[in-house]
Amino acid sequence: MAPPATFVDSMALQEVMISPPDANNDAAVNVNKRRVFKSTGPAFVPIYVIYGGHFLGQSVYAAYKTVGKKFYCHSMTGYFLVGGKPKLPLIYTVDTIREGKNYCTRYVQVRQPSPAQQDRPLDAEVIFIAVVSFKTPEPRGLESQVPPPPELKGWISNPKKCEIAPAVDVPSWIEHIKRKGMKEQYTAVDLRKVDVDEENKSKPLHEHRKVQIYRPIGTFPPDEESALSICAHVYASDRNGMFAVTGPHKVSDNILHTGSLSHTIIFHANPSKLLFKDTNEADTDPSAWTVVEQFGESASDGRGMIRSRLWSPDGTLLASVMQDALIRVRIDSDENWSGKIDRRQMTFAEQLKSML
Repeated sequence: MAPPATFVDSMALQEVMISPPDANNDAAVNVNKRRVFKSTGPAFVPIYVIYGGHFLGQSVYAAYKTVGKKFYCHSMTGYFLVGGKPKLPLIYTVDTIREGKNYCTRYVQVRQPSPAQQDRPLDAEVIFIAVVSFKTPEPRGLESQVPPPPELKGWISNPKKCEIAPAVDVPSWIEHIKRKGMKEQYTAVDLRKVDVDEENKSKPLHEHRKVQIYRPIGTFPPDEESALSICAHVYASDRNGMFAVTGPHKVSDNILHTGSLSHTIIFHANPSKLLFKDTNEADTDPSAWTVVEQFGESASDGRGMIRSRLWSPDGTLLASVMQDALIRVRIDSDENWSGKIDRRQMTFAEQLKSML
């Protein structure tokens, strides 16, 4: 098995020159403020579609290409419109919304042109959009945060004991890959799952936690270390979050349709705290890892809301994440679902069983 692609390889972009939209088109933009990039690196594909974190992380990286070195990303919100197809190119357009002295804003759109659209890729459907905000570092001011979870040091004390997180963290998938003799392998980040089942047993459903630790694969060039570190946090923040909603209900195998709708991340720490420690002893060094703690705080109306916190090994709150997700599951005893769900549609577990 080939080694997983590094984070730098996965985020790779090439700037391209593309004909501007028709000037008579109402959707035309000021092309002097637009730059266009094409993804040249491999995207992680858990099963059928491109991992959403790839769009999040690479959109921020594309936006970074258009701002001055003094700026760093402090927040972004992305909206997932259509699932990404693994075999089509990704085209990122970055529009300058505001260019301020201390803050600036970029609007990113992602398209996947078909072979017939290669000459006019911007005619392709937009599948993802994001607003990315940048700021300059500031002198020390007010400082406060919620306390880190008391279990934090235990979660990260022995990274080597944590298993590589499943591509799809549901029981049927875990059983499927065992039967097939497959091995989990990620692109771009090394992501591992912390076993918190015992901690969750006595908690109400909305307080169940899903805990993972991560670090980027490979090293970063010094001149982009800060930008790529932030992009890596953004990339990892989307991983397996939806199962923080279905897991406590024990219905992950009954999923019919799920996917991120929107994803917001706000960084609290300054850029120096967001860097990853470069070490050859990552498997045993807790300081090389970041913790993502996820809560499925709400499930209703065919959706779930996931709140996450990113923690440094020393207990600094690095970022907060809010994710709105489409989550439809088969609940046979609830007739209120019949308008949205075809009872003949296979659940995720049933689809996997049909593949055996």
